Amino acid sequence: MPAFNAASYIEEAIDSVLAQDYPHKELIVIDDGSSDDTVARVQAYGDRVRLLTQANQGSAVARNQGLDAAQGEYIAFLDSDDVWLPGKLTAQVGYLEAHPDVGMIYSDWLPWKRDKQSKAFPPPEALAPATPDTGVPPEEIPLLTEGSGWLYNRLLFGSLLHTITVMARRELIEQVGRFDPELKRGQDYDYWLRASRHTEIHQLDRVFALYRLHGSGCITQWPDINYEKLVVEKALARWGLEGPTGERSDRKAVERRLAGTCFDFGYHHYWSGNPRRASRSFLEALRHHPRHLGSWRYAGMSLAMGLFKGR
Repeated sequence: MPAFNAASYIEEAIDSVLAQDYPHKELIVIDDGSSDDTVARVQAYGDRVRLLTQANQGSAVARNQGLDAAQGEYIAFLDSDDVWLPGKLTAQVGYLEAHPDVGMIYSDWLPWKRDKQSKAFPPPEALAPATPDTGVPPEEIPLLTEGSGWLYNRLLFGSLLHTITVMARRELIEQVGRFDPELKRGQDYDYWLRASRHTEIHQLDRVFALYRLHGSGCITQWPDINYEKLVVEKALARWGLEGPTGERSDRKAVERRLAGTCFDFGYHHYWSGNPRRASRSFLEALRHHPRHLGSWRYAGMSLAMGLFKGR
């Protein structure tokens, strides 16, 4: 669990791990140079939580430190402002034990939003979906077939996996290696692509995590680099269009996918008042998909805005 200035939420995250009914668990929190009282709040848990600290270097470096320190046969991830729901570890460990050919498992998740009236986050149990079949053995929990299998080709078109729902075998982690610290965003997406070259990845048809939307996370803040496109291009440069089983992605579809990342990146920067970065991204989108009318339109608008601002 990487943590940076997470004092407001980290106790709920830690409690959700410690409350898991799976008995053999180790929680490692890596503080990434927090300036609030995150460290003190973690230390209050005593030896129930292992605390590591580092100067602020980002979540990829923090996760790598956690991977180096972890002692378990299975590795799972959680962010310091999110929570796991009951039964997650038992279900995922049980599934991996029953399916030795699968190296990574993940699940469904729900967004966790503030209540419109109270402006507070509802308690996790209020959002937890009803699970009348909790007695089903883990190996019999159904899969979401669209998100399961040899996923390389599908991952070229979107990340699919949410980090807070993932569990992987240690032997797979050792094959895939470390998170890329050069990727300030998308290091998880890059990791899933790399993992997908080694193993099938399965998605359990259960909601086992809540993803907190509080307005200050990376989902609301757009970077200066289009990391999503960079991750896909890195994968294509290394492995091309063909997956481990011989499945081959359509090149035109992949080009449209790259164009889409450029359009989204440019769109957000346009409406954030950065027409120069936006125009470059829209023009890049057109190189991948010359017939995309939206990119033509916004390229013109952003160039005009740039000229107007330059006066």
